[in-house]
Amino acid sequence: MSQVVTLRLPDETAERLRSCARRAGRSVNAMGGRLIEEWLRQDEFAEIEFRSFNGERHACIKGQLQVWQLVLVAKDYGLDVKKAAVHFRWPADRVQAGLNYYRRYPEEIDQAIQENNSMTEEKPRPMPRRGRARQRR
Repeated sequence: MSQVVTLRLPDETAERLRSCARRAGRSVNAMGGRLIEEWLRQDEFAEIEFRSFNGERHACIKGQLQVWQLVLVAKDYGLDVKKAAVHFRWPADRVQAGLNYYRRYPEEIDQAIQENNSMTEEKPRPMPRRGRARQRR
């Protein structure tokens, strides 16, 4: 179910929204709805950001990997926050933030894991690296 909500945007913002919708091949309504939903989720989950991967938007741990990747690894540790935090070399609260998002939106994350698993049956993909990648000098 959905509701019609009317809002006024400055001309420049409205044009940016229309341009974004055109690039994504979506309607202004669909794009606006998606952007508002993403903003609300980011506001609710401070460690979450949304990024595009192959034309799809995914929830990510800020500056790190996609939430589904975190959950995939954390499941190997029985969703134990401390053990997953050691694996990633992250503070436990970052792992907890990702698992909190997963608990709120399990269908979204489980679907991404399932899609990954179906792809890995065809071609293996490397597991996420621990921590941030280091730059070589």
